[in-house]
Amino acid sequence: MFGRLMEASDNSTLINPVAPTYLISDYIEIAYLGLVLLFGVPANVIILKKLIAEWKTANRDMVKSGFVLLKINLNITDLLILTYSLGKLIWLITYRWVGGDYACRFYQMFSMFSLYSSSNIVMCIALDRLRNVIYANQIHTKSSKVSLVHILAWTSWIAALLCSIPQYFFFQTIEVYPDFVQCTDVWQIRRHFDMEIRYFAKDSFFLTETFENLYNILHLLIVFWGPFSVLVIAYFYITSRLVKYSKRKPGAQNITDLIVHVNVEDGLLKKEGSILKVVKCCTEKKKKSQRRNEGKDSATSTASARTPMWRKQMRSRVFRTTMLVIFTHFLFWFPYNALGGVKYISQGLFEVLSANANIFKDLQILITLINPFLYGFSSGN
Repeated sequence: MFGRLMEASDNSTLINPVAPTYLISDYIEIAYLGLVLLFGVPANVIILKKLIAEWKTANRDMVKSGFVLLKINLNITDLLILTYSLGKLIWLITYRWVGGDYACRFYQMFSMFSLYSSSNIVMCIALDRLRNVIYANQIHTKSSKVSLVHILAWTSWIAALLCSIPQYFFFQTIEVYPDFVQCTDVWQIRRHFDMEIRYFAKDSFFLTETFENLYNILHLLIVFWGPFSVLVIAYFYITSRLVKYSKRKPGAQNITDLIVHVNVEDGLLKKEGSILKVVKCCTEKKKKSQRRNEGKDSATSTASARTPMWRKQMRSRVFRTTMLVIFTHFLFWFPYNALGGVKYISQGLFEVLSANANIFKDLQILITLINPFLYGFSSGN
């Protein structure tokens, strides 16, 4: 919105300056944000309570509790994005910035913090799945020690905060027209106004177009392309490992496969003592399974026993939910971040596509309404 206001200010005269008025697209965006907030906030609050209760019941299942904890973190990031969206809705309704300079800076910092944290948590979910595949034959239960999931979550939040701090210095308020204040970045101000910019000298390198491009590229890498690269690498490795299981002969199951079966069905259990206890655990589970299947058709039992490990992984609810969350994140975040990259590849194409920039950006907000249905309202984990 502010780019259009800057263009209008350049074309207006000083004798009778007139502030711009609403466009049809502004009314559409107001209605869109209002609907997302109307349904998104209660849905995410309900799911947050549900996930917290589920996390408490999964006390000794490290795999399940870790995944639920990451879903809780993702749910919190969705609520943060909705909070940022509420601020954007108020800004659109007033059509000017009414919060003052410090509120402008903190709002822009908070908006980036919510996006960075969301992208980081999705990356953590992929890394957690990768860890479970790589160390599937190591048996652990939840202990009092800080788990890897906790470390990943805390690192994500801290990294998101650190990466969003520059926003505080690169945004400020400016009176575009009499009694018409907006919150914008320092590069827009430098291009359209001859005025002092707080924290920076007039000839500072930080105000140059070169640094602006570097900053924007770094932002794209941190918020989307970097985490997306991690997702691709992680799931390429996971897929290759699962396909590897599919190539094994049905009767070639060894003790490692048995341990992996325990991992898939019940989560990771703690290794207590020697490998003999692991074998005992697996043997007891196998006997129980055989007793449950007594009286069933032998051919059916044989076919079930020979189900490849990779198929059980692919059919597991945890695996499917993870894939859906990551795919949805890519689907709704890719258009806007791809548009940001097009600017540095083809300026002409960027100018054509930038007319739909707000549509692409608001897709990132819509994911907060979809995520609860992916990992919250469905039964199980």
